[in-house]
Amino acid sequence: MFRSTLLKALVGIAIIAGAILVILKDDPAVPTGDINRIQPLPEQSNPDR
Repeated sequence: MFRSTLLKALVGIAIIAGAILVILKDDPAVPTGDINRIQPLPEQSNPDR
């Protein structure tokens, strides 16, 4: 029973440490271009298909 508890604790610690690492390493990219510019969709050559 002690091995099972120890294994569960180690897996839990690894998951939490991995989640913290992902959060700390997350570097969101700055959007490029003009976000407020709206461009029309290109015309379809054959909309029936």
